[in-house]
Amino acid sequence: MTQQDLAKAIQRPGAVPPFLAALGIFLALVVLGFLGATFTALSVSTWVEYPAGFFLHIWAAQLLSGLVGPLPIALGAFLCFWQIAPIAPNLRLAHVVTRAILAGLAGTLLLFLVGIAWWLVTQLLALGGVLDGGGLYDSTPLGPNPLSLLFQSLATFVQVLPLLVLGAVLLWGWLQRHPPKQVPKGTLDEV
Repeated sequence: MTQQDLAKAIQRPGAVPPFLAALGIFLALVVLGFLGATFTALSVSTWVEYPAGFFLHIWAAQLLSGLVGPLPIALGAFLCFWQIAPIAPNLRLAHVVTRAILAGLAGTLLLFLVGIAWWLVTQLLALGGVLDGGGLYDSTPLGPNPLSLLFQSLATFVQVLPLLVLGAVLLWGWLQRHPPKQVPKGTLDEV
């Protein structure tokens, strides 16, 4: 990709509707994650001695995973809906769903790459002795291995796909009611 191609891609119009759709997808994933964590904590709190502390622990963990997991999915949806395969008002529903699946795959790839980067950092820190907590990490690997990360990413893809399709269909409907001045074209449309 040349510098001219990159400048052309960045100047491509119509970034606001895909950004808002991706933001909605991100917020929905975070809210669903918090609701799931809350219901899990409630189901376990019947036999935990201090449920308030348990809730705080669950919510703190959910905040971290809620930002790490949904963020790459939403970023992939934004990039796909804006640059790769934009949602246009003249598309058919089947094309919109196909582009939502492509957005989910892009987000899943980003999620997998974030997981691999985290795995590499923790492995390098463990090998360097930074995370050596008295020999705890000498023989045990840190975190899931890359194959496990791949399967976790694919499981996440299956779980978030209905929300991505819903976001794409809502964006498509909004664009039909508010047609853009210029029909969005992405990389997929130029091939």
